[in-house]
Amino acid sequence: ISGLKEVTVIHGRGEGILRRGIQDMLKRNKNVDSFRNGGFNEGGDGVTVVKLK
Repeated sequence: ISGLKEVTVIHGRGEGILRRGIQDMLKRNKNVDSFRNGGFNEGGDGVTVVKLK
């Protein structure tokens, strides 16, 4: 991940269990600046867009 500023995690939609687990982990990761659900053209609720420090 060296040198990347943003990554997109594809977890799918489903019931949201995997999304919540990933986002809980991202909250505790010191290398993560912020994250958000994907926009309409990015995959929507099926992806999490992560901004790295």
